[in-house]
Amino acid sequence: MLDPVTLRAAATLARLRAERAQRHPRVEGDERDGMERLGAYRALTQLAVDLEVTARHAEDGEPCEAGDQ
Repeated sequence: MLDPVTLRAAATLARLRAERAQRHPRVEGDERDGMERLGAYRALTQLAVDLEVTARHAEDGEPCEAGDQ
C-alpha cells in the first residue's frame, strides 16, 4: 500500500495532466499524444478523486471500499 503523501502526489499529477488535455484541443497536424480524444480529462479527473479518497482512508486506517467519496 502506498502512503497518503505518494497517493496525493499522484492525484496532483493526474489533475495537471487532465488540465493540459483540456487546455490543448487537438488541432489538425498537431503532434500531441491524442489523450484528449480518448476522454482523458474525465478519466484522469476520476483517477485523482479516487487517489484522494484512498489517501484519506489510508490516513484513517480504514479499508477503502468501492463507491466511497
